[in-house]
Amino acid sequence: MSAVQSSPVVAWDEPGSLAPRGTLVVVPGRGENPGVYQRFGARLAFDAYRVRAVPDPTRDPDGVREVIRELLGDPAVAGPRVLVGSDAGAQFAAWLVATGQVEVDGLVLVGLPAPNSATGAVTWDEELEARTACPTHRGRLDADPALERGALTRPVPRDWFADGDLSRIAVPVLGLHGESDTVSPLPAARERYRAAHRATLVTIAGGRHDALNDASHRTAAASVVLFLERLRLGAALPAIATTETFDRLVLIEPGELAVALDGPHPPLVLDVRWALGDPDGRLHYRAEHIPGAVFADLDTELADRPAPGQGRHPLPEVGRLQEAARGWGLAEGQPVVVYDANGGQSAARAWWLLRWAGVADVRILDGALAGWTARGLPLATGDVRPEPGDVVLSAGHLPVLTADEAAALPGNGVLLDARAPQRYRGEVEPVDPRAGHIPGAVNAPASANLDADGRFLSPERLREHYAALGTTPGRPVGVYCGSGVTAAHDIAALAVAGIDAALYPGSWSAWSSDPERSVATGPEAAPNAEGADR
Repeated sequence: MSAVQSSPVVAWDEPGSLAPRGTLVVVPGRGENPGVYQRFGARLAFDAYRVRAVPDPTRDPDGVREVIRELLGDPAVAGPRVLVGSDAGAQFAAWLVATGQVEVDGLVLVGLPAPNSATGAVTWDEELEARTACPTHRGRLDADPALERGALTRPVPRDWFADGDLSRIAVPVLGLHGESDTVSPLPAARERYRAAHRATLVTIAGGRHDALNDASHRTAAASVVLFLERLRLGAALPAIATTETFDRLVLIEPGELAVALDGPHPPLVLDVRWALGDPDGRLHYRAEHIPGAVFADLDTELADRPAPGQGRHPLPEVGRLQEAARGWGLAEGQPVVVYDANGGQSAARAWWLLRWAGVADVRILDGALAGWTARGLPLATGDVRPEPGDVVLSAGHLPVLTADEAAALPGNGVLLDARAPQRYRGEVEPVDPRAGHIPGAVNAPASANLDADGRFLSPERLREHYAALGTTPGRPVGVYCGSGVTAAHDIAALAVAGIDAALYPGSWSAWSSDPERSVATGPEAAPNAEGADR
């Protein structure tokens, strides 16, 4: 019988329609049941990684080591082989890799203990006192009879620390550490990571000690997926850094959305299919949509009627937007995910508008509907008629520009035009009164934010892209498009890159309808002296 067959290993497998991208083996802390990593393991599995959790290594280190070797050596799985350790399991994982007992392509350490946290045995009550900042952990230990109440009285073997120094590890290391970890304080852990050859330390804002199974598990999973993709694609790892907090997140992966929809607090999903010249978004929605998704009409719910000086899609009055949002079933505090069928270029309008109205957690489905179906995830038909929600909205939570402010911005900042290059240059104009662009504006087509699969480019590539267009730190950025729709896509891409930007809601449809406004044409941003006469 193999070591795996004789050991209580918990497994999460990739969707059956996808080949596994790699293998993760999770090593728990003392006394912990490997099943507590259900949410983390399921999220990684939906991203097509094969995830296995082994038993607590402090009971039988040699046996657990053999199980890990067998799991990581599975020839049926290509891609990176990564060991993930939590708390004492993190130190065990570091020791195995540092001493060459297992071979991996990368190492993830969660809540890595500082050396003085295991200088001797501690009592169960003392350890629980140290973990008071982690009510999830305390509640689980009290409620789960399968966990060992005496486990934390066993000290971690000293050779795990003596021989498990990070300076001895050559493979890339990802550290995940809660900002509010009272069991293994962040400053001491940070010093350990500085000794590594190649390490990224992710500090999770508000995170506690159990980052893989408490409220921080989403950020932990997203960070691990990014780390795995870099390993898989051979990209260089950055230096030690701190990630952005929850409210900076813009995108959600199809697999992560599928897990969230199956959880106890699912997000509201909005189908925002719309395209210039295609008025049949609702018909497309009825033909197929993500299960549970509600259709949001961009023309009538995400905009007011066209008006002189305000463009084709003016911002809706917030009371009307609140009425629409309650009709979608949006509850106060509920997360929202928006998608479309064109790379997020219309869904971004809903993303921006809801955040402008005060909804804190709004994500764009990365890869759009095509990304969902490519994963083999299910679709539904017909209309969804939800119970009314109770969300309360208020205007002004994101910056906007007036026409005068947009005109002045190129003098001290960057004004980006998100339309297609031929419209920017004035070669064609299918809907608005005049062709061209706002003088001084720089062309930044929304389509350039996406890769060949319709997914947003990485934060690094987006930063490089927008830096080439003049977006330097401290320089204000504004964005417009034809009517304030695809400009939101540029703003979302800039947010992924860590850059804030303001929207000119009226955009070109408002600007070009004002005969007093100057117009520029061609690839340069020089004003066209004849523009005001057209």
